[in-house]
Amino acid sequence: MNDQPSKSIPKSIIQALPAPGWPPIQEDLASAAFPADKLRRMNLNESPYPPSPKAVAAMQEACTRVNTYPDPRWRHLTAAISERLGVPQDRIVMGNGSDESIVHAGRIALNPGDEVVVPVPSFPGYMKCAALGGAKLVPVPVRQDGANDVDGMLAAVTEKTRLLFAATPNNPTGGLLSADDVKRLAEGVPDTCLLIVDEAYYEFGIHAGGEDHLATLAARPGPWAVFRTFSKAYGLAGIRVGYTIAGSDEIAEAFQKARSVFSVNVVGQAGALAAWEDRDHMTSILDRTAEQRERIVAGLKALGCRPFPTVGNFVTAETPRAAKDVVAGLLGHGIMIGSLMAPGFETYIRITVGTAEDTDALLTALKAVLQG
Repeated sequence: MNDQPSKSIPKSIIQALPAPGWPPIQEDLASAAFPADKLRRMNLNESPYPPSPKAVAAMQEACTRVNTYPDPRWRHLTAAISERLGVPQDRIVMGNGSDESIVHAGRIALNPGDEVVVPVPSFPGYMKCAALGGAKLVPVPVRQDGANDVDGMLAAVTEKTRLLFAATPNNPTGGLLSADDVKRLAEGVPDTCLLIVDEAYYEFGIHAGGEDHLATLAARPGPWAVFRTFSKAYGLAGIRVGYTIAGSDEIAEAFQKARSVFSVNVVGQAGALAAWEDRDHMTSILDRTAEQRERIVAGLKALGCRPFPTVGNFVTAETPRAAKDVVAGLLGHGIMIGSLMAPGFETYIRITVGTAEDTDALLTALKAVLQG
């Protein structure tokens, strides 16, 4: 018997992927000399505020029904989304966070040898989507204001391009696309390419004066979809509920075919529906986030850093030191932040907006780290 594992398992595409960049586990940070419950989590773009009390109550009630499978078509939740957004209910496809939608986009559109155009820096899931599909990644640097470079992305499209990801607001830079930007994407991306507009931070963009792009995209004859989530503005990152708004029945059916049957659990569906209906609570999260975001931006500038103009619940800034040293230094003060993985951004940090107390602690610690 041959004890050596076959070199074909795992398949070569999986073997070539980098090791997962898991977020630090609190229990592994004992060297920071801070108890896990005292660490300030300003690294994962989570809401520092709990979800609507109505959502919590709905999830508690739903826990009494977890012995049964969830509604595989999420009918109550998609009906509520459809009514507010004015899109057909059958074109709304729920998922286990919008991460799952990104995976499904690759399943739908990519074959080995295809190309995927993505903004850089942006969400790492786009890169993994391309790799798993055996496709070539075509990165396009963002503009100086942190928004996706639409002209550059359109210029990068070739006859092999089957998927293009645009993000607004863009994570990690926070830049918004204008209505004209999205119109040019809708008109310029060929019909042989699936255009994805990732709006995980949609509510923050609208709160900051951004525009809704569904009507603009609806005029596109080619395939498109928009991704949104309950993880950010609704404070429900832990229950993993996102959704796809498909541009046609055909694309909606493709996303349905690509998913697993029970992709959003009973508790998640109940919590998301209650959160969706409590708009006042969501607005309060947006208001408090905007206030602290501006405090962080001002504080970074005062310390000699150069933040991108952002409308998200995060701030990315160039610092006078290597990002890894700043991240490590802040961890020593019990504050977790992130750095950018893209080449050329070795001195950039990303900070999730937290509470007023988080902002106070961050700016005090950052001053000590940068000036120490």
